[in-house]
Order: sequence, then C-alpha cells, then structure tokens
Amino acid sequence: MAQWKLIRNGADYDALSRQYGVDPVLLRIMRNRGVTEDAQIEEYLHGDASVCDITEGFLDMEKAVAWLNTVKAEGRKLRIIGDYDIDGVCSTAILYKGFSAYGIQADYAIPHRVLDGYGINVNLVEKAYEDGVDTVVTCDNGISAYEALERAAELGMTVIVTDHHDIRRENVGGSETEMLPTAHALINPKREGNSYPFREMCGAYVAYKLVARLLRFAEEDSELKEELRVLAAFATIGDVMPLVGENRTLVKYGLRHIKNCANVGLQALIDATGFREKDIKAHSIGFVLGPCINAKGRLESAEQSLELLLCNDEATVREMAGELVQTNEVRKSLTEAGVKRAIELVRSQYADDKIIVVHLEDCHESIAGIIAGKVREAFYRPTWVLTDGQEGIKGSGRSIDAYDMHKGLCECADLLTNYGGHKLAAGVSLPKDNLDAFRKRLNELADLTEEDLTEVVRIDVDLPFGYANEDFLDELSMLEPFGKDNEKPVFAQRNVTFVRGKIFGARSNVVAFTVEDTNGRKHVLKFFGDIPEFNRYVDGKYGEGSAEKIYAGNGDAVLSVIYSPELNTYNGQTEVQLILRDFS
Repeated sequence: MAQWKLIRNGADYDALSRQYGVDPVLLRIMRNRGVTEDAQIEEYLHGDASVCDITEGFLDMEKAVAWLNTVKAEGRKLRIIGDYDIDGVCSTAILYKGFSAYGIQADYAIPHRVLDGYGINVNLVEKAYEDGVDTVVTCDNGISAYEALERAAELGMTVIVTDHHDIRRENVGGSETEMLPTAHALINPKREGNSYPFREMCGAYVAYKLVARLLRFAEEDSELKEELRVLAAFATIGDVMPLVGENRTLVKYGLRHIKNCANVGLQALIDATGFREKDIKAHSIGFVLGPCINAKGRLESAEQSLELLLCNDEATVREMAGELVQTNEVRKSLTEAGVKRAIELVRSQYADDKIIVVHLEDCHESIAGIIAGKVREAFYRPTWVLTDGQEGIKGSGRSIDAYDMHKGLCECADLLTNYGGHKLAAGVSLPKDNLDAFRKRLNELADLTEEDLTEVVRIDVDLPFGYANEDFLDELSMLEPFGKDNEKPVFAQRNVTFVRGKIFGARSNVVAFTVEDTNGRKHVLKFFGDIPEFNRYVDGKYGEGSAEKIYAGNGDAVLSVIYSPELNTYNGQTEVQLILRDFS
C-alpha cells in the first residue's frame, strides 16, 4: 500500500490569511506546492495572462522572425510539420492560423503514427522538397531529428525548429554538450543560453510564443490571440505539462475562455461531449476532450483532428466531432483489453523487476503509452509497453518521480533504433532481438530503492469533514486548475467508523459509504476505487465478514481515510461531495 505523509510546513497562516484575504487552509496548500514568496502567491492567486505574450529571452526567436519576414516578402512556400498527438495537432493549428493571419503562404503535414513515426523524417523532408517547399517549420518535434534536418540542409531547404522536448547531451572533451540538429533556428525553452525564465512549456505554447512575436500580440488584443491562447492551454493540459507558474496562468485563461473562443471545431467538440452545460476543468480536457483529439492520431490519422480545429463550417465540424468521440470510444475499449493483458503478464513474469518492460505483440502501438501509464499506476514502477512495428518493436514508457526515463534510454542507446521524450514519458524503437537485452540493462542500471518504489500519498491537511462546506470549496476553487505539480488537495480524517455501504453505478463499481466521525456526525463518502480490495482490507483488519456488515448497515470498522471534497451539481442542486481516495 501507499505510504501516507502529512506535509508540515510552518508559517503564520492566520497572518497570511489576513494579508491575502483567503482561508488559512488555502495558504497551507499553496506552501505545500512550493508557493511561498509574495510574488509567487500573487501570481498563483491573480496571475496576469499578459505573461503569455512575452517572447524575449528565447535563443533564435529573432532569427526565426527575420526569416519568416523574408518568406512573406518573397512569397516563398512554407510547410509546417507537426505531430500526431494533441500537442502536435494544436501546435500545427496555432502556426497555420498565425502564419495565415500574417500573410505567409503555408500548408502542413502531420506524420502518420505507423507509416512515418514521430515527427519530421527524411521522407517528409523529401516530399516537401518535391512539392516546391522552401522553408519547413516544425512544431512539437525536430530537436532530435538529426538525419531529417541534415537531409533538408543538403536539399538547400531552410528549417526552423520549434520544440520543447529534452535535448540530447553527450560527453565531448570531458563536458556534457548539447547535441543540436542542423537548422536555421532552434526555438526550444530547454536550450542552454536561453534567458527566458520558464522552461516547462508544451510544444503548442512554444509555437504560440513564435506567433505572438510575429504578430506582436503583446501590443494588441484580438479574437485570434484569444483563440490561440485557448489552443495552447488545451495542449498544455493534454500533454500533461506541470500546471505551475506561467503554464497555470495560461491554463486558467484557457479554461475561462474555452466556451467562447472563435474556434468552431472546438465548440463542436464541447457540444459532442456534453460539456456545453457543464463546467470545463483541466480534468475535463485531460480525460474527455483531449483524448478525442488524440484518438484519431492513435488509431488512424491525426489529420481529421487538425481539420476540426481549422474548419469553420458548422455542419462539417459537428460531423467531425461526432466521429472523434466515436473513435475515442473504440480506443477506450482497446485500452481496457491491453491493460488487462499487461497486468497479467507483469504478475506472472515480471513482478520482481524494478523497470517493467511488457511486450504486447499485437497491441495497437498508439495506445502503448496509455497502457504503460495504467500499469505504472497499478505497480508503481517505471513501465514500458512495446508492440510489434513494421521494423522491429516500438512503444512508449511512463515513469515515476524517482526515475529519469530519458536518461535510462540514453544509457541503452546502442540497443535502440530511435528514442526521445522526457523524464516521465518517452518513446522508443528497437530491433526485436534486442528486447531482452533492453529489459536487462534497464533493470541493471536502475538505481532504485524500495523507498523509491513505494508510492507516497502526501496529505495537505488533517481536515475534519465538516470543515469542507460550500463556502470553503468556493474558496478552494481559487487554487484550480489542478494537474501535474499542482495536484488536487488531499485531506485526512482519522478514526472514521464505516456504518453502511450502498453499491451503485451502471457496472456496480461505486460505493456510497455512510460514515461517522469522532463527534458522532454522519457523512457520506463516495468510493470509485477497487471495491474488492477495500473489502479484503477490512476483513483482514477486523476479521472475516466485517466488510459484509458494512453493506448490511451495521458496520463498525474504524479506518483513517484520505479524501477530496468537491461540489456536485445535479438537477440544479449543488451539494458537497466527499470522495474517498485511500484508507488505512
């Protein structure tokens, strides 16, 4: 089971509460997220979206703009080459709309996940050359495309790279050196020498920065500026970027404007998923809207997802949005089957491995990353899911905080055909004969302790259920959007008696527990987790039949719980809902 850890950061929270006019519990939570300085607190509570349009400090930004002005003045043909995931699709849409507004003749190409693989490649470069393209601008890719960009240079093409992925480094002359591809301009917030203070932005936000500088968004407000900010925010959530600092300010803006922005396709998707009359939060994009954009690129081609964001015909986008929702349903079914198979394999063959490498031969390669994420959650181990490709095997990995997945790949580079990604998520391809060696080396070199491989649930505050009323939750919403590195607050209540349990839901997978606190007050805890596991735990702690007593309405098992409170609106009525997250 996970280890519980109550975060204790001392401060005069009552004084801070008076200074900032918010509940002291909110200041505790913010401090737990590392938000401690006055400027940080002000940004966290009242971040100004004008920061989105600051572009000074990026290496090669002015060089790229100067060349784009040449492209415009001389009528040269430009092609945008994006990628097939939500970040790549939104990046391409942002650049296409921005360039078009600036008067640059541009078209675009999205690589096919199976036929082309990730990002720009030699075939896409040569096709662009054959089509008379003079300049290529990449987005959400390119920083590791050494061969493709070398070929573009041989053909006399000009390449501008906009990307956010980690940059490969090699030991040259005794020091770590960036290995950069050949390009006219390389815009990446992670480059050494950048003075821009924020690094952890997605590819779409990097693309937005280029357009913001090109169109001088800092000097004007426009409908296009709002729309492109929303797309950058949408991709920031979908690409699971840290919701801190500038990203959080961008996403707050995006969520506030998403239902009113000028993107007709995005509005159609909101309607198709039933969110027109619901609040759209980061979770809504991460788990419903975003996966619909991703689904086409996973199972077919991402071009329709891009067309949805570029099309202005309402009838056409309604049809497109419906197709994306249906494709996502197919993707979910395939994912559920893949997760089940992967977990069975781990339990039977790889239960002792620190780094899990699962080979699912006929799994659709596009869902390997999602399956890897689910397996990582089940075992709390860095996980690779690989499948058979056209040449060798390929797949995706998802990691834990203690393990740098990209560094692990660099240590196996001689076994691999291609690789790239981040600390917590990466992609790889390799010859099938190297699979066992890959698994073995990853595990041999993984310096992970049992402590590293034990999930830690960090509790923000010991908070009585009764404190979480509507007024408190209204204030708590100021801390949204929640996501990576700004997780939803987690509270604990000790010595809770589980009196009654009622199972419901279409698949009988939800329980409403009636519980009693130490003051004798009754509350309802909803549980969406593993019901059999809960029952086994209660029976193990209090004896066989103890869980059954709860469902019979005369339970007496006393547990400590971790929970999250939220406001639930149904049929016009709003009530506080307490969600059970863990128990002990």
